[in-house]
Amino acid sequence: MMKNKIYTGISVVFLLLGLVGCTNLDEEVYSEITTQTFYKSGEEVTANYLKPYTRLYVTTTLAHWICGELSGDCAAWPQKGKHGYDGGKWQQLHWHNWTPEHHEIKGAWNNTYQAIGYCNEFLTNTEGIDVSNMQLSVSLDQMRAEMRAMRAYHYYLLMDNFRNVPIVTKVGEPTSPAPVPASEVIEFIEQEITEIIDDLPTKGEPSAYGHFTQAAAHMLLAKVYLNSKVYTGQDRWQECINEIDKITGYTLADKWQEPFLARNENCDENIFVIPFEENKIGGFYHHAFMLHYSHQQGFNLQYGPWNGIVVQPDHYRVFDAEDTRLNQFLVGPQFDQDGNPLLGVEEAKDEPLVLTVDIKNMAESREDEGARSVKYEVVVGEAWGLNNDFVIWRYTDALMMKAEALVRLGKTAEALPFVNTIRERAFESVDHNYNGSSLTLDELINERAREFSFEGHRRQDLIRFGKFGGTWWDKQTSAQDREIFPYPLSATDNNPNLKN
Repeated sequence: MMKNKIYTGISVVFLLLGLVGCTNLDEEVYSEITTQTFYKSGEEVTANYLKPYTRLYVTTTLAHWICGELSGDCAAWPQKGKHGYDGGKWQQLHWHNWTPEHHEIKGAWNNTYQAIGYCNEFLTNTEGIDVSNMQLSVSLDQMRAEMRAMRAYHYYLLMDNFRNVPIVTKVGEPTSPAPVPASEVIEFIEQEITEIIDDLPTKGEPSAYGHFTQAAAHMLLAKVYLNSKVYTGQDRWQECINEIDKITGYTLADKWQEPFLARNENCDENIFVIPFEENKIGGFYHHAFMLHYSHQQGFNLQYGPWNGIVVQPDHYRVFDAEDTRLNQFLVGPQFDQDGNPLLGVEEAKDEPLVLTVDIKNMAESREDEGARSVKYEVVVGEAWGLNNDFVIWRYTDALMMKAEALVRLGKTAEALPFVNTIRERAFESVDHNYNGSSLTLDELINERAREFSFEGHRRQDLIRFGKFGGTWWDKQTSAQDREIFPYPLSATDNNPNLKN
């Protein structure tokens, strides 16, 4: 029932604000939102409080996910025959030869600052406002706390992608802000979370699901501390552990699939999610990126997939044959619900569709090359958008982060139980557990690849482990400066203080 209420509220905001499309703004984004003197009703306050949440599907499931996965060694979008070139933008992400004009990088910048603009708008317009005669869904203090947390989260995304970025806390002020060092961005995030965390909801409260909770705030700080050495040169492993230890009330699900099922709203593993509902909140269509055209018949889908994103061969092979997480991939002969073979439509026209693990290269592949990820359950008869709620952070990640920090502190023995619990779930036995000598940093990043495949973390992980510039399938070594995306050309054209 509570999830339905959340869906209804956010879906109304989508309809009122027309936010159902991906907007990449060319104009100056810091002042895109126009302030108003005050909100006149509780409905207006609530609608504007939900606005930043409506941008999560763009900033997180699209922009950050695409840049984070397609620049790494797990996912790829190769050209298949005449399809999938798309101006070369997918090849550029894979080969690390993007430019400031890259469409997806521009989207990651603009859409994230737009979300920050919505937070700033709400915080400005509710400062000192009298709501005593308004009916609000939650207290104004909680709303303002969530907006500050959401703003901090989006500054974390910007820092992770672009490193030194402008911090803007008022609508339109300043008009051409200068970037500040990552250390100052971190200080801003820390101060915001410290000041508002007690006003955030906790797990189990009616207003918590799909909102920024105290656990999400601890997870945000843990992520910042885990990657602190990359951002600033200073390691903060123990502080990462300290924040994770404050996350309570969450457990590992019995099966690895549970956080990603079509009805995953009751999964106690998921810490921070973006709620989606097929007929109420659209926008989650990762399955369309990945499935073959003929999977429309295979799953009786109402719309046709794009046959775009595939599993890189080496990533598929990092899984042991007994690892149940291999079941997240489609490979081999494909069939419809009645057991009839699906057929190819391009290079394999009228032939049985057999998805191969191996792929020729990014520029010359076929429609049937590459395994496909269905980590998020695809329900037979699915409409355009998935019902699954998108998982930003889950408790398994918290445990793996703690284990990594312990290993880096020389406490591998303390890390073993956390990683082995996750391994035991994946293998349904203890036969593949690590020991003190086998749990190395190289094995940890491989285990993160297995557990968090296609979840949007891979670029960050590769950078933290010093492997982002390395070689993998159809990708040569790249320079260290590729670890940071350039400011988009539209941003530098509009702000003279931004320079690549």
